[in-house]
Amino acid sequence: MNALGEIVNSKEIIVCAGAGGVGKTTTAAAIAMQAAADGKRTAVLTIDPARRLASSLGLKRLTNEPTPVGARKFSSAGVEMKGELHALMLDTKTTFDEVVLRYAPSREQAERIISNRFYRNISSTLSGTQEYMAMEKLYELHADGGYDLIVIDTPPTRNALDFLDAPRRLTDFFESRVLRWFLLPYMKAGGGIMRVANLAATTFLRIVKRIIGGDVLEDTAEFFANLEGMYDGFKERAGEVAALLKSDVTSFIVVTSPSSDSVDEATFFAARLNESGLPFGALVVNRVHPRFGDDPIDVKPRQMHRLEAGDERAQLLAKLLLNEEAFRRVLELEERNLDALARRIPRHRWVRVPYLEQEAVDFPGLAAIAARLFA
Repeated sequence: MNALGEIVNSKEIIVCAGAGGVGKTTTAAAIAMQAAADGKRTAVLTIDPARRLASSLGLKRLTNEPTPVGARKFSSAGVEMKGELHALMLDTKTTFDEVVLRYAPSREQAERIISNRFYRNISSTLSGTQEYMAMEKLYELHADGGYDLIVIDTPPTRNALDFLDAPRRLTDFFESRVLRWFLLPYMKAGGGIMRVANLAATTFLRIVKRIIGGDVLEDTAEFFANLEGMYDGFKERAGEVAALLKSDVTSFIVVTSPSSDSVDEATFFAARLNESGLPFGALVVNRVHPRFGDDPIDVKPRQMHRLEAGDERAQLLAKLLLNEEAFRRVLELEERNLDALARRIPRHRWVRVPYLEQEAVDFPGLAAIAARLFA
């Protein structure tokens, strides 16, 4: 059993992270598929709004609620499903609404927040909101206890760092004393607008009001006023999520390709995991070009010139040799990149997946990826 198989057998949460375009979503789906085939009740959650996860699982669409993947999908790919597989795609706005309803002191206060125009604008666009709500959804799925394993697909690496920092940044924004100080003259109290002796804030708001309009300021002030009494709930959940990610039930899988940029991202992220005390599990090196033979064909320049000037067969051979030489340069570059990566992450924690002829865009393709991931 390789490193990835041991993680699937022993963990309850797997977080897949990596640079864009390295096959991270496919890897997450294949891990979840294999876990379900092995008998685990499994859920796979994607934050990526692209529909790659749905299409690869043979589903028309995904929602914020778990959608079952039928056993027939497995059997059509020659795989027996002994467990269950559910898939879902994060709906940031819906999840944020659920968080507001959970932490608001009353239903009326929650509805005031949800109907607030400022809230509607930021609930799916504010930096860090998507990542915070992904953590909220992950925590909810785990707390419900309905799954043996939850696999989560994150945004590309630099954003995945936001994924780790998002709970703190969002709570810091909601508790921003400077912002609330400037908005104080617009805070509603007893049905009217508070008029306070805050000359600096009043002068600042007068300028801003001319630029963006008074309605926006009043909506913003009303939003922060309605958040009163909810900050402790946000901070408490953020702490619980952080503890869950650092616990023994969680493992982070870093996905990379042999390209220099992807290797740099993987190295950077693995180091950040270590600094943050988060459990790094394994490295998936995806799309590795195959090596055909060990010894390159040594053709002298004069011999190559003769081939290129020869008959049709000789010219074809010259083209093949040039192509082989170019391919070997690609292999050598990849191996140099991977050697550098091995100095940071031991190879026994790697899982190598070869470059396949086609993308895993359907269930049989996922089965082919899973077979290589768990070989």
